[in-house]
Amino acid sequence: MDFFISDTHFGHKNAIRYCNRPFRTVDEMNESMIERWNSTVTDRDRVFVLGDVFIMDPAEASKIIKSLNGYKILIAGNHDRSEKTMLECGFDEYHRKYEYNISGLGSCLLIHYPVPDLIIESLGYDFSIHGHIHNEPKKYGLKLNVAVDLIEFTPISLDDVIEDFTSRRRNSQSTNEKFSASINNGILEASMKIRMEDFSGAVDHIYSLMRGHWPERKK
Repeated sequence: MDFFISDTHFGHKNAIRYCNRPFRTVDEMNESMIERWNSTVTDRDRVFVLGDVFIMDPAEASKIIKSLNGYKILIAGNHDRSEKTMLECGFDEYHRKYEYNISGLGSCLLIHYPVPDLIIESLGYDFSIHGHIHNEPKKYGLKLNVAVDLIEFTPISLDDVIEDFTSRRRNSQSTNEKFSASINNGILEASMKIRMEDFSGAVDHIYSLMRGHWPERKK
């Protein structure tokens, strides 16, 4: 079985206060998330972690990550370290984004930031699973937020994801978004009307367009 989770923030004391997490101490938070993970996930399962894993010394974080069950695939977030560091800490794979196919439903973009639905569709995906935002809504448009604060600090299963996206196809909603971005002769032209929560993802998408237009560096 595959599972999904994001924004554990192991070792991050301020996450308790900023996100109103129901823990008194960092140790209590860490131990609770480890227990909930390992009571749900077995070593036969895969877990897609959509970023922001820890804010602590990597050596200490490594002990936590290596104690977690399952084959662990990281989709890196803004607080995560280099690929080399994260693999050394216990992850089996490292990606910036990941194309995940859900049988019978379509192609799903796994990415740390939420992005506008128009971008999801323009990239050829049917849905997206993300983290980064620690508060409601958990579900919006084509997106599902798997930040721990919204999923009881426990990885959610592919079955739950399928049920969610299937029900939303039956009750589709319009997001009334507007988004366009193009680069011509070194000039970026962009226009958007999007939710504020999707802004970081929209900017990340624009940067990806820009990277394709940078002049090659002289060797």
